Amino acid sequence: MSQKKTAFAKLIGTLHLWLGLASGLVIIILGLTGAIYVFTDEIKPLVYKDRLFIQPENKPKLPLSHLLAIAQKAVGETRPVTRVEISAQPDRTYIFRALKVDKEGFSHWDYYKYYTRAYVNPYNGKVVKLEDSKNEFFTIILSLHMRMLFGEKIGHTIVSYSVLAFVLILISGLVLWWPARWNKSGTDKSFKIKWNAKWKRVNYDLHNVLGFYACIILFVCAVTGLVWAFDWVEKGVKTVADGGKLAEVPAVFSDTTQNKDANAVDRVFAALQKGQPRAYGYLINFPAKGKLPVNASTYLTAGNRYDRIQGQYDQFTGAQLRSRSFDELSNGEKAYAMNFDLHVGAWAGLPSKILTFFAGLICASLPVTGFVIWWGRRKKEGKGGRGRKGGRRMVVARKKSAGGMVEPGYAPMSARLSEEEK
Repeated sequence: MSQKKTAFAKLIGTLHLWLGLASGLVIIILGLTGAIYVFTDEIKPLVYKDRLFIQPENKPKLPLSHLLAIAQKAVGETRPVTRVEISAQPDRTYIFRALKVDKEGFSHWDYYKYYTRAYVNPYNGKVVKLEDSKNEFFTIILSLHMRMLFGEKIGHTIVSYSVLAFVLILISGLVLWWPARWNKSGTDKSFKIKWNAKWKRVNYDLHNVLGFYACIILFVCAVTGLVWAFDWVEKGVKTVADGGKLAEVPAVFSDTTQNKDANAVDRVFAALQKGQPRAYGYLINFPAKGKLPVNASTYLTAGNRYDRIQGQYDQFTGAQLRSRSFDELSNGEKAYAMNFDLHVGAWAGLPSKILTFFAGLICASLPVTGFVIWWGRRKKEGKGGRGRKGGRRMVVARKKSAGGMVEPGYAPMSARLSEEEK
């Protein structure tokens, strides 16, 4: 290897090491919480049967406006209900949410001023469960994943730059992983774990080999996370998808000259059901005030979030202002609409979720195995593994001197140890 290549490899190795040490703890938490969150939709029906499921009744469901009023009374009139999740399944409750955050808050509990869900039986209007969602398990998991249980300013910044560092770690790791020779010996070291070797070698393989196999999925998860973390990444992805020029979508607004109609939400929901009677579910966001429209999503399948119809409706009258399916979005909008499914591994259903789950576990293990590699080499070097500092040397070859005498050739002990670990 030339001196230039050696210097480049050393630079990449140093970058990989220090970015890993700086962001390692955050990456562990992101990997574990991400792995759990992948199967949130599958786990919740198992552990929250008491609030998600009801006995269907042989009668029409109550009007949405009536159920909204019940939910609003349950959460408190000072806490406006901002959205409702409606499943098309007859045995599911309607989930109303009241949420207010303080972006200046220091911790998770300061960030959420309040966060309450009301699970309402749509047949009789009974509040099945009033949940303090601020302390709910999956909310805690998501807050750990997004903000490390800090507020927006501190937590979002820590996570955002740690994920940015992780992208560089993945790229530099791939460079370091790349086999020097693509023969059987070289590829075996890069593609196989030598389980019968010493534990240092096994640890090295767990870092090197598993890191490679999870690299593509982790890269997708990291980049999609950056789309939410930084505006410039979001705009960049949309611009690239739009062919170099970001497509502008004009905003629509409610008609503020109209009087507020309490039954407007019923007309919105009726329009959603009429448009897609076989939909999987609906999500309706209510604007608190002003001229903003009601934003409604009709989910067509259970396996993903991007396959939906997005509509805006007048909050005063319920009249439709705009409605577009996924196929009608610009390429940039499509890329952003698919961001969530790519991030959580829902893009190909259960198989991709399983792959993303294991990739999350591998992600959490990489800082640990990487630290063990670094710490082991650091201890060896500290005992004198660098030649002139008095470290031991190993005879690796013999060479002839100018006078014809045979002289031993030496390599630093630290290099020998490194080869053993590999």
